[in-house]
Amino acid sequence: MTKGLYIFLTTVLILLILTAGCSDTFTDVPPEPTLSPLQVPGNHPQEILQTFGEVTGLGIPGGTIDTITFTVGLADSHKSVDMEQLSLIYADAVRTETLRPVEGFHGDPPKGFWDIIRVENEVGSPNNRLDNEERFVIRINPKAPLVPRQIITIEVKPPIGHSLTIRRVAPPTIQEENILLLP
Repeated sequence: MTKGLYIFLTTVLILLILTAGCSDTFTDVPPEPTLSPLQVPGNHPQEILQTFGEVTGLGIPGGTIDTITFTVGLADSHKSVDMEQLSLIYADAVRTETLRPVEGFHGDPPKGFWDIIRVENEVGSPNNRLDNEERFVIRINPKAPLVPRQIITIEVKPPIGHSLTIRRVAPPTIQEENILLLP
């Protein structure tokens, strides 16, 4: 009797496997949203910001990188971007954090903050609007320092248009001044 039961169960299992997914009903379920707020890097046609020059980091030789600096400007000839409405998100393998601007947007950022170091090619009177030909040098200070070979992503979100995604890797040996490499 056990041999008959074994053959019956095997046959039922084979039939279940063969008929799985063979039904006339179709449910159109949208894909689950990702947990990360960061977008996949790429060249989006509506990007209004772009980076210029190197992404650098200040650190402790043989130790870690504390602050990261990069330069942004307008892509093509977009009118302007209100830097006071900018959102910056930092992510590494362990954490994702939204960085806050320092008061007045200029100053030395403590951990978890960002600031505007300077404006290059400034047009008109000083303000916090990024205009054509201007470049803003931004420094971020994430809560946790970068270790050697750590991959990071920085998302710069203007109030309108697509985000600018910057993805870099810390060098294998940390110096006082470091250039973060492309992954």
